[in-house]
Amino acid sequence: MHRLAAIAPMAHRLLRYAVRSSLVLAGMLAAASAAYTAPFSPMAPAKPLPPGTLRGPIDRLQQYPQLSLATRAQRAAARRLLRAVRDGIWAWRDPARAELEGFRTSGRHTLAANAPTGWLHAENARFTRDRRFLDPTRPEVIIYANVRGHPLSLVGVMFSVPRGVHGPTPGGVITRWHTHRVCAAGNRRGLAPRSHGSCPPGTRLRQGSEMLHVWLTRDIRSGFAIRPPERELCAAGLIPANRCNGRRHATTHRHGGR
Repeated sequence: MHRLAAIAPMAHRLLRYAVRSSLVLAGMLAAASAAYTAPFSPMAPAKPLPPGTLRGPIDRLQQYPQLSLATRAQRAAARRLLRAVRDGIWAWRDPARAELEGFRTSGRHTLAANAPTGWLHAENARFTRDRRFLDPTRPEVIIYANVRGHPLSLVGVMFSVPRGVHGPTPGGVITRWHTHRVCAAGNRRGLAPRSHGSCPPGTRLRQGSEMLHVWLTRDIRSGFAIRPPERELCAAGLIPANRCNGRRHATTHRHGGR
């Protein structure tokens, strides 16, 4: 009896220690799980990536490239690419002609009621499948400013690569590739999440394929902005003057990805 009486308190302490240890371990696993899934959560805060980053989620890349981080040869390559894009897409200023050459420009001009300016991404399915990456004469997407009450205005292009492929970076940190969160099932093409950030049943949220914007502005800094550089597009006369009064306008710039 005396021996049992001595063992009982010790067993009780061991049991309490085991319970506390289990709770701590459960908390660590939960924290690790939260940390793992945080980058794909619609509500997770976007921590900016360093300016020398070559590729990453669109909400983490800085809007403008830091030109001082590029070599002279890389800056020259970026200028050549911007000129080649400008020359290569000139004929597609007319959306009707672009439509005839395979870009989906028709039937997609609807703007949200609170968005006076939108950005129409017109994809060319043939160019998307040709596996010619960063070809200025065959961009996967051309982009128009879609301003209420005005004709579509060609403002840039978007290059894309298949899922799992890294886009080429001839301009170094100037030619950065971004990704979007998309809802996808298996190897199927991804679509933009619903307005509240969730995915339809049967799909899951993940980062899509890499994309690169090139804008028809007058300098390479804004020409390789991650999102539409509205001020510089206004200065280049590509957005109607009545939308270029110095105020920040609501815009729509959402699209899916692969």
